[in-house]
Amino acid sequence: MQDVIKKSIEQLNEVLTKDKKLVIKNSTPLIDEKSKLESIDIVNLFVNLEKNLKEKNNLVLTFDEILQNASKLKTIGSLEAFIIRKKNEKK
Repeated sequence: MQDVIKKSIEQLNEVLTKDKKLVIKNSTPLIDEKSKLESIDIVNLFVNLEKNLKEKNNLVLTFDEILQNASKLKTIGSLEAFIIRKKNEKK
């Protein structure tokens, strides 16, 4: 899962200004007051993630599902844990 998340963040970083680029670490904030991202950046990240998960893992993660679980996606690490749980539920 880390490679899909990393790719999605790298795609986002390509369009972000230097001061907003995300460092790819488990503790990097995504959704909270410590995050550098604006709401449109978060949308772009999750669109990238949705596309990359479908291509690489044949895992469907809808934007609605992301919105419903936003409180669980505060950091890169919690995002990864969420996706791993989803993948395990699919099995």
